Amino acid sequence: MSSKMKEVSSTEVTLDWEAHEIPEDARENPFLDWMCSFAAYGDDGKLYWSGGSAIILAAENVDIYDAAIDWDTGVIKDIPGSIFKVADFPARNLAIWKTLPGGTRKITRTDKTVIVTIGNSFKLVCSDDNTWHYTIEDKEKDFTVDFIHYGIGMPLWYGKEKPSYLTPHSIAYGYNWSGRVEGDLTIHGRKVHIKGAGVRERYVAVDSSTAEIGGWEDWGWFHFDEAFGSMYEMKMGIKDMALTVVDAGQLKTFPTGNLIITHHDWAYLPALDGFIPTKYTIRMEVEAGILEFTALAVSGFTTGVKGLAPSTPVVTENWDHLQGTFTFKDGRVLPLTNGFGGMSIKQFKPYPEVFGLKLFSQGELSKDYINVSTF
Repeated sequence: MSSKMKEVSSTEVTLDWEAHEIPEDARENPFLDWMCSFAAYGDDGKLYWSGGSAIILAAENVDIYDAAIDWDTGVIKDIPGSIFKVADFPARNLAIWKTLPGGTRKITRTDKTVIVTIGNSFKLVCSDDNTWHYTIEDKEKDFTVDFIHYGIGMPLWYGKEKPSYLTPHSIAYGYNWSGRVEGDLTIHGRKVHIKGAGVRERYVAVDSSTAEIGGWEDWGWFHFDEAFGSMYEMKMGIKDMALTVVDAGQLKTFPTGNLIITHHDWAYLPALDGFIPTKYTIRMEVEAGILEFTALAVSGFTTGVKGLAPSTPVVTENWDHLQGTFTFKDGRVLPLTNGFGGMSIKQFKPYPEVFGLKLFSQGELSKDYINVSTF
């Protein structure tokens, strides 16, 4: 199935879009999102996964911000006496999720910036040079994320002049954009300067319905020195992709192409009470050639109520060991280096959690094989 470019007159990101509030055509469950997720090496030699977001839920009348820093990685283990494997992923190193009354946020517009604040601890400055500058602090857990995301190449638009109908009740405008990241993480008084890459998302939901998503959803990003982009696929539904290739120092952008996402090495994730792919292969066929790469999940987390596997779970995988090539139509093969990336997975369980039967009991999976957590 080929991806199709959304009907947009221009891929340009304007300050009007960065400041976009709840749309006029909003339905039952509209919301806003300014999100960024990234992977970056610190000047201490460690690889960190971090990011943050501001989420405005109109129906619930709440404003939310979150941030996290992860650096520990896990392993995929065989289960003695079983054909199954288990994803032994560590608990999140540092994470916050703050919910405040609706209307707490402020969106301030100037000639060159849009500033989004929630309370005294979240600030995002969106500038007309295509940068986002986050500053998020948590005094209780003693950590701060302070970084800039640089949008490079072109974003993947869901909808701009017209909304994207993912399902009849999942309708949205907005974009996501892969790019470079640089900044500082402060962890218990220790400052680490980081450089890497990540994806940002400006999401304006007219309506939303997790129940209509279907059996599976992949939403991911990747960034090599030579090629970067983002991708989306809903099984039995739509595909979207955006790819930028660096050829002889010039950026070549491809908003359409044939996208193939393949899952491998499935493993049981206890926090999810389900299985996830722990290896991905991605293939993008565009006018100039073919991009192919593989990535391994080394850690991940679910969003939901702690201690419960949600019925419409979202799992975010942190990727490592990205390897790949871009093969031009003229036969040139461009090795891809310094790869970063990640994938967010959405599943749908056709039964309430209270009726779910867990595949393994605590007795069958010892503490040697379980070390996971949710928010």
